[in-house]
Amino acid sequence: MVPRVTSKARQWLLLAALPWVAATARADQELIMAWEAEPRSLDPRYAVDANSQYLEDLLHCSLISFDRDGQISPSLAENWRWVTPTTLKLSLRRNIKFADGAEVEAKDVVATFQHFLRPDTKAPRRSAFKNLRAVVADSDHEVTMTVASPDASFVANLAVGVLPVALADGPMITDKTNVAGCGPFTLVSSSSQSTVLKPNTNWGFGPPPKIPGVVIKIVKDENTRYAKLIAGELDLIQNSISRDKLKVLGKDRPDLKIVSRPGLNTAYLGFNVRNATLANSLVRRAIAHAIDKDKIVKYVLSGMAINADTLITATSPFHASAIAVPNYDPAESRRLLDQAGFPEVGDKPRFHLSYKTTTDQTRIIVAKAIAADLRKVGIATKVETLEWGRFKADVDHGRVELWGLSWVGFKDPDIYRFAFATSSIPPNGGNRGWFSVPALDQLLTAGMMETDQTKRELIYKDVQRIIGLEAPYAFLWHEDVFAVVSQKVSGFEVYADGRLSSLARVQKN
Repeated sequence: MVPRVTSKARQWLLLAALPWVAATARADQELIMAWEAEPRSLDPRYAVDANSQYLEDLLHCSLISFDRDGQISPSLAENWRWVTPTTLKLSLRRNIKFADGAEVEAKDVVATFQHFLRPDTKAPRRSAFKNLRAVVADSDHEVTMTVASPDASFVANLAVGVLPVALADGPMITDKTNVAGCGPFTLVSSSSQSTVLKPNTNWGFGPPPKIPGVVIKIVKDENTRYAKLIAGELDLIQNSISRDKLKVLGKDRPDLKIVSRPGLNTAYLGFNVRNATLANSLVRRAIAHAIDKDKIVKYVLSGMAINADTLITATSPFHASAIAVPNYDPAESRRLLDQAGFPEVGDKPRFHLSYKTTTDQTRIIVAKAIAADLRKVGIATKVETLEWGRFKADVDHGRVELWGLSWVGFKDPDIYRFAFATSSIPPNGGNRGWFSVPALDQLLTAGMMETDQTKRELIYKDVQRIIGLEAPYAFLWHEDVFAVVSQKVSGFEVYADGRLSSLARVQKN
């Protein structure tokens, strides 16, 4: 006999189910997205990879930020001024709160940036603040920073998440640290499988996010990311599927939309000059001349990129359009290789190189296309694909000959110093090819210190002229930033530097 359910029992069962129903509804409205790699640090002072900085932008507020075009905009600092060439005063917004309700004050800013002044700090972002000498609170909402010498790039570097004093004075933040940031979201959990965020109800820069949460799944394999996207398990993917798959989605999936815009990133082929062959600038220039960038942009990147002739984009006032850079010219490539002492002998390769890249399908196709171009001028190139973490470690530690990467999100031309100055050779910066030219070092220091815009532009034109001649990279292209977004999601905007700030404003139907 089936037991009879009384109306009172039925009411009790319904009430008991309500929390589960509500939780299920909230879960359905969470925005689910995927990254190819987990963020390497949850601590904004240690965030140097792109995913860590994207997460930093969601969890923390900083003194300055960047708008969707990559231009500096006020954030926690509502205004600032150089009262002397080496003294910067910043006024902080009032009523900006951390997630626990405590107001963000000057003492928190001071504690965050004093971390970079500690002689024992291992924070990699310290390199951006080598010129900082002191940071003090003039009042609860006024901060003064002093630098050792004029530093035109200093303000652009202030996009570091501000931590509460208790955290800023403590050890590096881990997934076990209870963090109350002042960004639009707070951290629920983080692991090698996913990072989960929820809205910060105390966010002071606008209404709290309307979505109940963001789940960032770590899906290292591109085919798996693609499968999850077409199965409806993901609401958003940015820049992490191949252009071939993107073309298919654009034609066959009306439930998905593709949004894109020109980006600030620069893809390059890096040269480790500690390699005896690559130490020769003639060889580096020859390799750059051998690469048919137009063909790769058209057929591999589906036209979603602009050829790069230097590190910064043509939209920057510091871009030098008249510099001599290696263009596609296989005959010139062969001539330079002969001149460098690597003549062709029958069918034998002039020399062998390895080219390391990630497991991303587009990056693999690009690497194979470049290897094929190099083969045509007599350079045998072995393409090695590595999972992101292993690849990044090999690049950072110089266990590479050729490698393909992109600089993402930079705005100030001081990026040249971080990428090419002798003082930026790891672990002190991003000069991963161990490139060193004393005359360039002098210009890079002068460019950092020069505050007159016209004079600074002239300095960086000379910087680009030297880099064009020395070819520490083969500059490839500036790729578009693109995202595949579910039609259920509204309000998402693509930012030129790839940041995900618009998640604070999205809704999911």
